[in-house]
Amino acid sequence: MKWVPVSLLALTAAGFFTACKPDAREVAAGASARTPQRVEVVPLVRDDLRETLEVTGTLEANESVAIQPELAGIVREIAFAEGQAVEKGALLARLDDAELRAQVAEAEARADLARINRERADSLAKDRTLAQAEVDQVRTEERAAVAALELLRVRLARTRILAPVAGVLGARRLAVGDYATPASALTTLDDLSALKVSFRVPERSIPQVKPGTRVTARIRVGADPRPVEAEGAVFFVSASIDPAVRASEVKAVLRDPPPALRPGMFASVRILLSTREQVLVVPEAALLAGVRGVQLIAVAEKDGVPVARYVNVQTGLRAGPRVEVRPVAPDTIEAGERIVSSGVGALVLFPGAPLDPVPAHVEMKPLGGDAP
Repeated sequence: MKWVPVSLLALTAAGFFTACKPDAREVAAGASARTPQRVEVVPLVRDDLRETLEVTGTLEANESVAIQPELAGIVREIAFAEGQAVEKGALLARLDDAELRAQVAEAEARADLARINRERADSLAKDRTLAQAEVDQVRTEERAAVAALELLRVRLARTRILAPVAGVLGARRLAVGDYATPASALTTLDDLSALKVSFRVPERSIPQVKPGTRVTARIRVGADPRPVEAEGAVFFVSASIDPAVRASEVKAVLRDPPPALRPGMFASVRILLSTREQVLVVPEAALLAGVRGVQLIAVAEKDGVPVARYVNVQTGLRAGPRVEVRPVAPDTIEAGERIVSSGVGALVLFPGAPLDPVPAHVEMKPLGGDAP
């Protein structure tokens, strides 16, 4: 057997591996010659970003009145039909008024007598033939008689039940011949000239809701799958929060509600909490989260070749798939620059990597035309 010195074997092996190791310049040349990575890009835009809150609510009439008589008596006339639209002041019903008419006639006679006595007393007072105390007594009696007459006239007028507001009448609860009391409900009257929507807002969002805050109510009517929309504004925010649900009651009035809407309907309410004006907006899929924070991959130019540029950003308001971003110094990015819009976590990229950018199928569109 032939023995080879260990030192000679080690030198031979070292020379072999040294010959096989690629030169650093060859590595750099290979990296620069890499095939560009195809990526989908969208232009970075500035737009108004809206923060909204979705809650459920119930439609209410502008005014809903329970029609009840102010006096007790027999119902002599019903002057309306169920479901009828009436104007303010329209006659709805009449109670028996025979007794009150007689009392009014008696009071008118007493008032006339009191007026005659006062005129006679005034004439005698001018001739100083009647004591002043008696004159004062006669004048007081006249005022009392006139007041008693006015009281009876008011009671007589209350036997006629009138519509307090214009609206649509509900079902009739009394009939001719029924004995009605002030606790009896004749019908209901709903003012549908405007509709309100009542809903609850969680306590964390209450500071952002105030009178004038815009809302959009969506209501499904019948079998139509497309909801009816009505816009409005908040007019009432409760000063207290219900501890049972940690929410506060809020009401909004809807402008020009469609005729198909009725009080009591279920509504989905979208509240416009705030608007961030002209901020940088990116698709959520364009954000890359890592140990260095949140980053965007922008498309830069180097020697005429598109390459990847990593930009550190801070995120702000999120609205659906859109996110507000702000560059973190010293990094900068401006509207109009192209950014990689999707798959940033799955792509094998690094700063300076060559890119083959192609427009994304769905581009960022302005939010300005969207309803709140």
